[in-house]
Amino acid sequence: MTRLKICGIKRAETLALLKAPEVDYVGLVFAPSKRQVDAKTAGQLLAAVPGHPPAVGVFVNPTMEELEEVLSEAPLSVIQLHGQETPQFCQQVRERFAIPVWKALAVGGKADAVQAIQSYRGIVSGFLFDTYDPSQAGGTGKKFSWEQIPALQAACEEADCIIAGGIHAENVGELIGQYQAEIVDVSSGVETDGEKDAEKIKTLVERVKAHGQHSNNYANRA
Repeated sequence: MTRLKICGIKRAETLALLKAPEVDYVGLVFAPSKRQVDAKTAGQLLAAVPGHPPAVGVFVNPTMEELEEVLSEAPLSVIQLHGQETPQFCQQVRERFAIPVWKALAVGGKADAVQAIQSYRGIVSGFLFDTYDPSQAGGTGKKFSWEQIPALQAACEEADCIIAGGIHAENVGELIGQYQAEIVDVSSGVETDGEKDAEKIKTLVERVKAHGQHSNNYANRA
């Protein structure tokens, strides 16, 4: 079954919405962004919604001290590193905080995401693939060439493979049906005027569940 992460949560009422429709992960952005929250706000937000989905903290080139500060306030389940963090740094983070680390890799541009995976294999628990943009680390709302997904999935091997970038209710069926996406990461695709939209979230969740079940049934028959 395809798992779903809704990223860029800033408000407790939005987080509360994500309990009922069985969202698998929620993302809190601690890097400079219009969706950024600070450590104290994140802690208060998570505390306000008991039983919330596992929280993924999104960071860009953080220091250990910054991670320590956030984790002292907010009970994160995953650390997502979205910058130029080295394999050595990722390993130090995993060992120090004893929670899974996801490494984001850009698809497009001059970098070869498949080749980059090799350096992090065995260190991180998952790879998040987002669209390359020279001006920002992620959250562009732009889709990369999905024809590259099978090669990325194969390279991930045992690690989770997370697909992000330009995903919304109208195209998520293709992503799941054609590419059997393991984890789908959506932010701007469930927003209206920069704010999370309850109806868009509901529609996306319904389509992920419907297509994920269909894909799973097909795989079982095969």
